[in-house]
Amino acid sequence: RAHAPNEASNHVNSIFSMKYLVLLAVCISAVAARSVDFGDSGLAVTPKDDGSYVVTANGAIVLDSAETWVTLNGKRVSSSDGSLKLTGPPQKTSGTDKGGSYTGFSMSWSAGTSVHQASPDFTTSVKVYDGTKSAVFTQTWNTGSSGANQSMDETLSGFPSFTTSSDVGVVSFQGDMTGSGTKIGSWDKPATYPRAMSTRAATGHCRVTVGSFSLSKSSAGYDAFTVASGGKPRTYTETKGDYCDCTEHGSCNKWVFEETGYTLEQCEAACDKFNCSCFDIDFHDAPKPASSVIGEGVSGSGPVVLFTQDLTTSVVLSSHNHFMVASQSFKNNTLSYGPIASVTSVPSGYSLETVIVLSSGITTAMDAWGDVLLARTGKVRDSYKRDYAMQNLGYSTDNGAYYYYQTEPNKTYEQTLYDVKDYADAQGIPYKYVLLDSWWYYKGPSGGVTVWDARPDVFPDGLAAFYKRTGWTGQLHNRYWDNETPYATQNGGQYTFHMDPGSKKVCPNDQTFWNDLIYNKTINGQKMFMYEQDWLDTEFDGVPWLTQDITAAETWLTQMNNGCTKYNVTIQMCMSHVRHILYSTEMPAVTNARASGDYHPGSGQWDIGITSILAHAIGIAPSKDNYWSTPVQKGTHYGPSTREPRNELQAAVLTLSTGPVAPSDMVGGSNASIILAACDSTGRLLRPDRPAVEIDAFFVSNAFETGALVGKVWATYATVAGAKYGYVLVPELEQAYDLSTTEVGYSSDTKLIAVEKAEWESGTEVGDGKAVTLTPASGEGVSDYHFVTLSPVLDNNWVLLGEPTKWVSVSPQRFTSVDVSSADHASVGLSGGANEKVTVAWQTPTGTAVSKTCMLSSQGTGSMEVTSAGAITCST
Repeated sequence: RAHAPNEASNHVNSIFSMKYLVLLAVCISAVAARSVDFGDSGLAVTPKDDGSYVVTANGAIVLDSAETWVTLNGKRVSSSDGSLKLTGPPQKTSGTDKGGSYTGFSMSWSAGTSVHQASPDFTTSVKVYDGTKSAVFTQTWNTGSSGANQSMDETLSGFPSFTTSSDVGVVSFQGDMTGSGTKIGSWDKPATYPRAMSTRAATGHCRVTVGSFSLSKSSAGYDAFTVASGGKPRTYTETKGDYCDCTEHGSCNKWVFEETGYTLEQCEAACDKFNCSCFDIDFHDAPKPASSVIGEGVSGSGPVVLFTQDLTTSVVLSSHNHFMVASQSFKNNTLSYGPIASVTSVPSGYSLETVIVLSSGITTAMDAWGDVLLARTGKVRDSYKRDYAMQNLGYSTDNGAYYYYQTEPNKTYEQTLYDVKDYADAQGIPYKYVLLDSWWYYKGPSGGVTVWDARPDVFPDGLAAFYKRTGWTGQLHNRYWDNETPYATQNGGQYTFHMDPGSKKVCPNDQTFWNDLIYNKTINGQKMFMYEQDWLDTEFDGVPWLTQDITAAETWLTQMNNGCTKYNVTIQMCMSHVRHILYSTEMPAVTNARASGDYHPGSGQWDIGITSILAHAIGIAPSKDNYWSTPVQKGTHYGPSTREPRNELQAAVLTLSTGPVAPSDMVGGSNASIILAACDSTGRLLRPDRPAVEIDAFFVSNAFETGALVGKVWATYATVAGAKYGYVLVPELEQAYDLSTTEVGYSSDTKLIAVEKAEWESGTEVGDGKAVTLTPASGEGVSDYHFVTLSPVLDNNWVLLGEPTKWVSVSPQRFTSVDVSSADHASVGLSGGANEKVTVAWQTPTGTAVSKTCMLSSQGTGSMEVTSAGAITCST
């Protein structure tokens, strides 16, 4: 007992020593976190004492952080003015999660008067994954927030926030239809692509009037368009400065349809859909050529690619989770990320992630970025290829089709489509399915769907009888829901719908509803294989619940996916914001999405060379929509002057897209040879491995306003027996361009034979230092584009040129084997329809081009052998 004081003293010293060691360890960890570059794969993130950070990519791209800020319970607090304070130095972290092994740091922030509070209000962290050359930035709302409900084009926070002084090009994927509004340029200057904006290409607020109206002067910048000729859709007369006044009191506050972000062409199409009397549109929200490159808000948020002029270093930035809520802001040359500001509350513990991925080039970088997003959810990029529409030829009645809201004279739609089937059979066109657009179901006063069943005046015998008679399966279109739908419990139905007061658009919130909706179109002879959800942007923007409840939009899309997955039905997205496209990584049923606006004969709607990059990166096929295979189709309700001068180009784009291929001709109006260039005699599509996209030089030329490429050059390939067969489509070119084969994915020493379409006997050796010289095209139809195939010189100098009449002349669907092991002879295995005639061309080791037509067996199989002397024999 006499030694107790010393024991007590030793105990106190021991406790003090332990606390000191813990404190010392924390300090060492903090010091390490703020003095070390996290990441040694070329992508590094370096924290600083004040809560800022720097991202470097191969030393070539440097992103400096801007302020960290957050809105808590209606008050904006920021690191820049001290209202948001660090509670301590950055803390080093490491570990392994679904993204792989990582190192990084975290920082805790307080909005209170004391930085020593037990629970921080806001936490930010960074994880750097060397294995995938990526970094994930996370913001966590520890205490939650309420009372937001601000503009849905603003954000509630800013982390990460970036500025840069690096000399980089920028590609900002934005807009609807899988990023159809994508811009190219530099960080702090106006967009250089698109270079110009015509009235028809600009977007604005569209309003459609049905019934009586008068024209009144507009004080809001609207221009009115009235019907100038009969038919549907019609031609219109423009009256600048007027609007469609549908009341007798000098004002109009009700329209059968209104929507922002519409082109003049889309507004005309909406007018046509409702058989309108007048529509008006303003272009106040139209993107101008001088606007910033980087998008923001609901429709402007999407992947941003930064790249050096030599393409050796590229980084892609985007949201990484909660895609329907995550938004970006670009103000004062600062790019920042946070939740959409229209949400009314953020729950405690809510985390939002942003990802940066390091790679090179544009398409390669986007694929690397897509790999990271797909790995997070487990969706396989090529899984979309299982879809029936990606494998088989279809027929479309979508907008732009001859039979879009038009039938044969004095016939129902059912009878009209029977005529289409009979005509196609007579022409040997093997349609396997049909897309039924919005004309077949019931709609309410606001234009939304009420009952998703076939109207008896459209299909008198019902859909089951229609499928049985044609042998087709169906892609069925749907749109937003009308507030008068009898499915809703509010209207006496059995399903839960969310109805916001005053909104004509409503949204189901009931998994059973989606299960029953899909199931009922797959039983009793109804053969829906694909559900097309159109008007996604209209529903998301127009149902307040979807942008105010932080989980509502995810619930909506997840329930849709679950219903389709349950009954083995795939989904096509249409009129999607980019956020919908990103969320498709969490929807296994989504296999494709529309990648450009609605088709209209003669329009530039074929231009999907950019949007296809985004689609493929996240594992879906781009859909170009339908096309006319002949230039003129008499009697069309689009008007007597309507023409499709680029029918061949349209067909090529669809085939090379890897998405649906569905012509839309009138009975008696098809060019069978153009249609059949996409498929075999059974309707099985002959496809490349991935969609044709703009080559990287396009982005360099437009971002830096330099380079030899002035125009559009797309490229893709098909792999057969381990060899890569290239396809180069040139839809527009203003001056000659020497295309290096390395630009389209070949090694510099690969020798190839380049063949212009239909000129298989006069190929040119390229590669191994020899470029493909592309020249501007002229004329219409067959001469308004260039299409070049690249066939590799195989062992023993054999060259398989493939099928001269097909867009994809050497495809894995047609060629089951290739044997070039002998200098004396070569052979291929063939697959197709029963007794199908297949023409195959070769270049022999001596450079002679030969071809022969073989007939396949009744089982659709066969083979061909060619000797070095050019003799060809066929076997079945």
